[in-house]
Amino acid sequence: MKKIYLIISAYNEEENIPVLLDSLEKNLQSKNIANYEMVFVNDGSSDQTLAELLKAQKVRQNIIIVNQSKNFGHEIAMTAGLNYVAEENKSGENDFAVIFMDADLQHPPEIAAEMIQLWEQGKKLILTQRTDNEDKGLRYKILGNTYYWILNTLSDVKIPRNMPDFRLLDKKYVLWINSLNETDRMFRGMLSLVGLQDAHIINFAAPKRNAGTTKYNFWNLYKLAIDSVIQFSVKPLRIATFIGVLGCIFSILFLAYSIYNSWIHHEPRTGYLTLLSAVIFFCSLIIFFLGIIGEYIGRIHIEVKNRPLYFNEIIKNEEK
Repeated sequence: MKKIYLIISAYNEEENIPVLLDSLEKNLQSKNIANYEMVFVNDGSSDQTLAELLKAQKVRQNIIIVNQSKNFGHEIAMTAGLNYVAEENKSGENDFAVIFMDADLQHPPEIAAEMIQLWEQGKKLILTQRTDNEDKGLRYKILGNTYYWILNTLSDVKIPRNMPDFRLLDKKYVLWINSLNETDRMFRGMLSLVGLQDAHIINFAAPKRNAGTTKYNFWNLYKLAIDSVIQFSVKPLRIATFIGVLGCIFSILFLAYSIYNSWIHHEPRTGYLTLLSAVIFFCSLIIFFLGIIGEYIGRIHIEVKNRPLYFNEIIKNEEK
């Protein structure tokens, strides 16, 4: 029997939960999709999100709540949901797929229903690509394009632009993703690492948020950008080495030029400012590249601790 698991990440989405549930059920029922389970991952919400989920669970048999002990972040929330699904199907006998989506209604439920139909027709990997985002302005689009250009320039794993975490994965891809054990996780990169050759892509325009505000501020996006590059590439280390070699060559040439001017042209120069500028320049380079190396060492430090990625409890409907 085929079954669909909708893994829905929710962080402070109390106003969106009832609207999302009604919209999902309406769209899935219109496509005659009955065998599905909604796995809500409450990612340490500080509002009434958990209360809304518990209220909905009393009247709906197919809601599972993965309640995180604190906010671990979007990627870890998706991992927690995926691990729950894998544990539920550890016998390997069932045929299933998962859909990742957010609770803010920027991932349209009607697209989720379309994904399920395509999966039933034989598609194993279904991705979405935003053609527009009504909630974001020109500055966001410019920053987004710059982010993907830098990411795909520096990373060994190419990540398609404007493809959110709104996707369907067949059982095969779920098992492959679950076999990746890194602590710093970025699903877009992990999926690209597995391979996207069989992907079917659905284009959509993301509507405005139904309620609430985006949880990604500048520092969240900055961290995501750094993590995205460092998790899937050693190019920054190679660039650091290359620029370090260029710096050494430049300093030798500059020294030779200074000696030439002093000995051949007899120019009376103290060289104090030149020396000070060179020292500041190269010390800055050293600190910068030590920072890059430190990022990698910091991640090694975290990985070798082998700590659990999250702490949560599974809340099921007792009447189920």
